[in-house]
Amino acid sequence: MRSRRILLLVASGLFLAFLLARAGLVREITSRVEILRRFGGEDARIRRMAGTSAAYDRRFFEFLERARLAVPPESRGLALYAPGIPEWGGRYLAIYHLAPLPVAVDPERVPPAWLAVVYGAEPPTGWRVLRELPGGALLTPQ
Repeated sequence: MRSRRILLLVASGLFLAFLLARAGLVREITSRVEILRRFGGEDARIRRMAGTSAAYDRRFFEFLERARLAVPPESRGLALYAPGIPEWGGRYLAIYHLAPLPVAVDPERVPPAWLAVVYGAEPPTGWRVLRELPGGALLTPQ
């Protein structure tokens, strides 16, 4: 009976390995395990930037972190202009990353005492650069 159980476990393991290899998931799983190994003990923000949610544009997440640190404490909110960044997983993740500061994505009108962050685009008219950031800038109204 014991040998049957061992044989069943070995066969199941081989079958699972075959399915993973056939689906091309072995490389992805080993990549994720390596990310967990390298960044598991780091701060949540660093882990997020190293993970797969930032894989489409890691520089954008460096931009977000620098913007978060550069925003003066008296700011009431941020207008985010990042036209090349996908809405889901990009702009919404930016809103989450910059919380608790309110963030409006591509607003027509920016509320008073708010700043703007622009990534990968020209600053809107009527704004001046407060601080250069990687791939963009933190802006204040003129």
